This record gives sequence, structure tokens and C-alpha cells, in this order.
Amino acid sequence: MSTSTLRIDSEASVVHGLDIGRTRPAMKWVWILGLGGVFFEAYAGAALASGLDPLTRELGLSPVQVSLVTSTYMFVAIFVCPFAGGLADKFGRLNILLAAKAFALVAMVIGLSAGSFEILILSRVLAGVAWAMDFGALLTYISEFLPARHQSKLNRWQGMWYVATTTNLLFTFGIYHLGVGTSIWRWLLGSCAVVALALLVSQRAVLVESPRWLASKGRYAQAAAALQRMYEFPGAAVTAAPDGSVTGTTQHDAGRLATLFRAPYLRRTVLANVAWFAEACQYYAIGWYLPIIALTLFGESFAGATLGAAAFNVLGIVGGFAAAGLASRLRIRGAIQIGFAACAVILVVFGLTLESAPLAVAILLPSLFILFHAGLAAPGGAALSALAYPSHLRGLGMGVSTTFCNIGAAAGLFLFPLLQAWLGTSGAIMAMAAVPFVGFLTATLIKWDPDRLKSPSPDADPAFAALTSGPVTADQLRA
Repeated sequence: MSTSTLRIDSEASVVHGLDIGRTRPAMKWVWILGLGGVFFEAYAGAALASGLDPLTRELGLSPVQVSLVTSTYMFVAIFVCPFAGGLADKFGRLNILLAAKAFALVAMVIGLSAGSFEILILSRVLAGVAWAMDFGALLTYISEFLPARHQSKLNRWQGMWYVATTTNLLFTFGIYHLGVGTSIWRWLLGSCAVVALALLVSQRAVLVESPRWLASKGRYAQAAAALQRMYEFPGAAVTAAPDGSVTGTTQHDAGRLATLFRAPYLRRTVLANVAWFAEACQYYAIGWYLPIIALTLFGESFAGATLGAAAFNVLGIVGGFAAAGLASRLRIRGAIQIGFAACAVILVVFGLTLESAPLAVAILLPSLFILFHAGLAAPGGAALSALAYPSHLRGLGMGVSTTFCNIGAAAGLFLFPLLQAWLGTSGAIMAMAAVPFVGFLTATLIKWDPDRLKSPSPDADPAFAALTSGPVTADQLRA
């Protein structure tokens, strides 16, 4: 019986291996522990939101101090994300994921023991660094284990986000009934520390470095070993070329950053960044305030509002885990188009009917917003960012896109209260419909989708070939 040979001697050969290989059971841990970072970040954000009122009362925080506590980590992440992405390209995806969990663990321990505003802010600064490092690397890491046919599965991250927020809300509900009083926020941050520690230990013990990143650094033996850890190749022998340096990928960070905003990457970068900015802005402007809506709809008690917010988030779980299938059928860009269009319409109708709609309609509209946001609009920006670039640029590209996500989140958190003061709640909701409309318009005008790249080799991507094989042709620029 003849045996074919898969020789690992470039990033392209790893991609070919991903496309012809068959996943081993170990591959599930790439998903579980990789998306564990999404779970942690969403869980930690929900913990702060759930415990904010008792935290404010226990530490006697002023409104300005509350604002700084809630927003500091996002502003820190805006500045750290590009550097975190660059570090993931330089030192490896897994190393940055582990460092993120270490920063997060320290941040939560400092936070839960804080007795003053200043110590709490230090905790939030470290949490911002952890957020930036995690999101600068985790989807990049997962994407580099996926064959082309499974790229749309990256959209699963949105389902994990809502699982985390719902889990935290239910945990909060349970802790509340233990009678811990205003110290409930310390229990919530303590649970975050436990999750961070569990992820740090398990990711270090189970996960392997991205084989695409290893190959892009000329570490072919390690790349072959990592590939075979997650994939099997019946009837094929996997061999590795001698390790060596890789030419054509040694630009300084400033040069690599400029590359993201030149053809043939420019359209991809704009589409991914605008999509992620828009989804973050609409989520933190509308989704962040759903607990307030829940207070109105489900009662004025802390427990009632917590369960009400959890009820909204259940639809986020449904939409989030349906996102991969929807993206597979509609393509990622098509899912973004439909999702943003639906969110824009829902927000206009919600704003117009907020004060006059029956209770059932008042509950239905924000529920539909969360459903369309999680299932269609939200996952695409991150997925596009993770799939738009070859390995030696992917971490940096993801870091830049995450920066735009953080800017959108900060904008949503700050703009909505201002709009609410100027236009009232109904007017503010209608005004925010402009954000998903911009997302829809961008996805309509920029017709690029990673699903169009059918070849199993990154060398078939004109962008990849341009960086490794000389000048870009006119046909490549139009690709």
C-alpha cells in the first residue's frame, strides 16, 4: 500500500494539512478552552454590571468615580490592543492567552479585596490589559486551527458570550439569596478569579501553539507536531523540513500596520473594523441598559431585575449559537448585512413605541434586538478580523480591530446617556439606529467575504502572495 507524504515546510503546507486532515478528539479543547477566554471576559463584564450598585454603596463612590470604574478597562484596552496583537504575532498566540489569564487573575484578586476607589481603579487597569491581550489573540488562535470549510464556526464566540452573561446573572441571583448584603460584588469578582485561574491552568496543560504561527516562524518540526496533535491523516506520513528562517515577513510594526491599510487589505480592514465598531457601539448603548428596562418590566427588586436581564440574554444564547450556521448559509458578510438592517429597524420601532406599546410588545422588541444582534450582526466583525490576514499579520490585524471594538463600546457607553438627556429615552433609542445602519451600509458597499477564498493554501490569497512572492499585479489588487 502506497503512503502519501505531507511535508510541513511553510504556512501554506499547514493550511493544506488542515483542509485534508480529519479532526482528532483533542480539537474540541481548542474550542472549549479557546472560547473560555470569551466566557471569562463576558462573565467578568457582567459581574461588574451586576455588582455595581452594591459596590457603589459600600465604597461610597461618586457618580464620576462610578463612571471611571465602569469605563477604565475599556479605555486601557483601546491603547493596549494593537500592541497585544503585535505581541501575539511575535511571541505566539498561546503565550499571550496565558499572560492574559495571569493579568486577569491578579486584577480580580486586587479588585475583590479593594477598600478604596484607587485600588479598584488599579484592578480595572489590569483588567483592561487582560481584555486586550485575550481578544487580541483568542479568535486568531482558534481560526488558525480551522480548515476553510469551517471558518464560519468562529461565529460561535457570540453564543459563548451570552452563556457567560446569563451564567453570571444566575450566579448573582443565587448569591443574593445567601444574604451577603452589599459585599455581593466581592463574591462576584472572586468567582471571576476562580474562572481565570481554572483557564490559566487548563490552557497551559492542554493547548498547543498554533501550527500556522509556528510554520510562519520557520519552526516546522513544532508546527508538524502541533498539527498532528489536533488532526490525523490516514494514509499519509507527516514530515517536517529542517527549521529555518522565513523571509518576507520581517517588517517593523509600523510597516506592518501600514500594510493593513493598503491594497489588497484595505477593504477587508475597513469592513472588519466598521462592523466590529458598530456591533460594540449598539450593544453597549442598548444591551448594557437592558437591566434598566428589566427593572421597569419585571419589577423594581434587585432579584427581579437580575432574572429579567437573564431572560433577555437567553435569546442571545439562541442567536449566538445559531450564528455559525447562519453565517455558513448567508456567508459572514451577508449575515452582517441582514443583522444590522434588522437591528436598525427594531431600534426605530422600539423608540417610536416605547411609551405606548403594550407590555408584550415592550418585551418583544428588545428580545428581537438581542436575537438579531447575537445571531447575525455581532459575530461577523470578529470573524472577519480573524480571517482577513495571513498568519504573520493576523495578530496585529486582530489587535487593531479589537481597538475599534473597544472604541465602539466606549462610545456606546458614553453617547447613550447624553442622547437620553437631550432627546429622551425614546429619541436616544431611535438615534442609536444610525449605528447599525452604518454597519449595514458598509457591508453592502464592501463586497469582500473570506468564504470567497476557496483554495486550501494561503498562497492562493493574493494578499498572502503579495507579501511572499514579489510585486502585486493589477488582478491581485482587484481580488
